[in-house]
Amino acid sequence: MSRIAGWVMLLLVLVVSYRPAEAAQAQKSRVAVLRPEGRQADALRRVLTQELGKKGRGREVLPAKKVDAQVKLIRGGPKTDAQRRALAKKLGADVLILSSVKGTKRWDIVVRAYSGEDGTLLAEERWDVRTNRAFPDVRRELEPRLGAALKVDPEESLPPAAVTPPTPVPEPEVAPSAPVAEAPRPALVAPPPPTVQKEEPPVQPEPKTAAPRTLDGPILEALLSGQGLFRRFNFSGTNANELPDYSLNSAAAASLSLSYFPLSHVTDGVIHNLGLVARGSRTFGLSTRLPDGSKYDSTAQLLEGGLRFRLPLRWLEVSVGALYGTHSFAVELPPESTFALPDVDYRFAHAELGLRKALTERWAIAARVGYQHVLSGGELSSDDYIPKLRGSGLDGEFAVEFALTRVLGLRLGGEMRSYSFTADVEEGAPVFAGGAKDLYFSGQLGLSLRL
Repeated sequence: MSRIAGWVMLLLVLVVSYRPAEAAQAQKSRVAVLRPEGRQADALRRVLTQELGKKGRGREVLPAKKVDAQVKLIRGGPKTDAQRRALAKKLGADVLILSSVKGTKRWDIVVRAYSGEDGTLLAEERWDVRTNRAFPDVRRELEPRLGAALKVDPEESLPPAAVTPPTPVPEPEVAPSAPVAEAPRPALVAPPPPTVQKEEPPVQPEPKTAAPRTLDGPILEALLSGQGLFRRFNFSGTNANELPDYSLNSAAAASLSLSYFPLSHVTDGVIHNLGLVARGSRTFGLSTRLPDGSKYDSTAQLLEGGLRFRLPLRWLEVSVGALYGTHSFAVELPPESTFALPDVDYRFAHAELGLRKALTERWAIAARVGYQHVLSGGELSSDDYIPKLRGSGLDGEFAVEFALTRVLGLRLGGEMRSYSFTADVEEGAPVFAGGAKDLYFSGQLGLSLRL
């Protein structure tokens, strides 16, 4: 009887000691590695997944497809603590890993670990390494530098101390008639002495840093450029052959373009992509030579401003704009001049669509098309020329950009604007001209700033 009781107690001890070991095996921190920012995103993600998910490190790295599917549901990616907390809850993740790789000659790598419980920053590490898709420096240093921050709560992760089974004691020889006394349970399964754990000093929370703006554009864009300007103006329709044309083969101008998104300072929602845009250009040293050989000072100026909304996608940025502008061209002719060239001062409402695509880390292309509804034409719409004038315009721009640094770059491109006008008069009525066409073309080279 005592032998049976001994085997039963030994079996109970083995069961009790096995369950904590099984619980310890199941207690793993679940890590979600989000797709990094940059051209080498896939290579960096592969390295992070392999290193963080190595056997024996007590972690489980969630499948990339599962992570990407949930990230797509968050417009612009998780940027706030609340968004990261919600994402971690849906994935069942204890830690979120956000990272980026940028640069050309050398790669600047940033890896951030965020808590899945409250979305706050746990740790941030940076590497400035040579270009190598294997990322040997990151592989070697990731665990020593970031591993401590990825551990779950020590009270939850440490399994209880295993109970050492008692050493079998030989059965004492007693007389058959003597009753067998059962050993008290505490004597057979003695609890281990309590382990005193050293309390670790509280970790001072690091200052929160903004998550990488995976799909965001710059807050401020500026372009200062020099231009070469060309113009062709001619009347059309009735009496057009009797009226002189105007040709400007070359003129120097300076232009400035600004786009500012002030709401990016106060919100991460879609509304932060709504901004202000202003553009302007003006010629300098321009003069017009008439057929008789005389020269007169001339001025060409363009000013427009309004609202712009952009939609930054992963590989393409789309923008739409609504602006109001003026475009003037004036020649300071003397009052006695008989040259029939009106000064124009177009006032228009402008709608435009823009695209920008990054080809590499340094090269990008940009394009823009627009439509102008002309509200007035200055002297051209006076009683001396085309009093009942209706007009519209089209414009287009194409440019190539080269990044000198992360914020500065060069931009080379060309822009075309074409205005068409007709006289809104009854058929057969005497008119100065049936219409007019005004064409501008400019090539530009400038310095761009993106912050």
